[in-house]
Amino acid sequence: MADAEAGTVAGGRPVAETPVAEMPGWQAARRNRIVEAALEALERQEYERIRIGEVARAAGVALGTLYRYFSSKEHLYAAVLQAWLDSGRRLRGRTASRTPEERVRARVRAAISAFERRPQFFKVTVLLQGSTDPNARLLLAEFATSARAMLAEEVAVLGPDADDAATMLWSIIHSNLTAALYHGHDMSEVYRIADRFIDLLADRLAAPGPGHVP
Repeated sequence: MADAEAGTVAGGRPVAETPVAEMPGWQAARRNRIVEAALEALERQEYERIRIGEVARAAGVALGTLYRYFSSKEHLYAAVLQAWLDSGRRLRGRTASRTPEERVRARVRAAISAFERRPQFFKVTVLLQGSTDPNARLLLAEFATSARAMLAEEVAVLGPDADDAATMLWSIIHSNLTAALYHGHDMSEVYRIADRFIDLLADRLAAPGPGHVP
């Protein structure tokens, strides 16, 4: 069994996670309950203060059952980040009346605002970068890929440059949030620098690039 508080994997062996889409309905529902309970715990307190046994009780499962789905606390909270991102994506519909520039500004400001309101979620993204659990590292990479993909959707008019622009935007958001939340920099700077980068893209956002498919 894993040591939840240290975030280690039993015997150094990762749990091979079955994709949720391939799980029987009852297993997927149980896994979702665990993730939801863990997310609710993070809404209330910092990651370091969360006890994995309390998450299991809140989800209505035994601790051993939780570890059949997640190899460590870090693995579980990487899944929480992905679920949080997915829920935000479902809640945010695209507005056809907005220009591409307006859409990307709105998306970026929403992303920054979400972390500003819940800094403990951002801190988990930083903490998990040092995880030794391969399952946690894999899900964290998927989280970053999903975050960049959401931004790439908004700058799709840039054609083949959309992915690079999204990667730059995500890096700007992440590095400046780190400066604000860990080093006391003003949060307004996070918004300002992101907006300045979008200013540099404004002309190209107004004119679809080669290879863009509307």
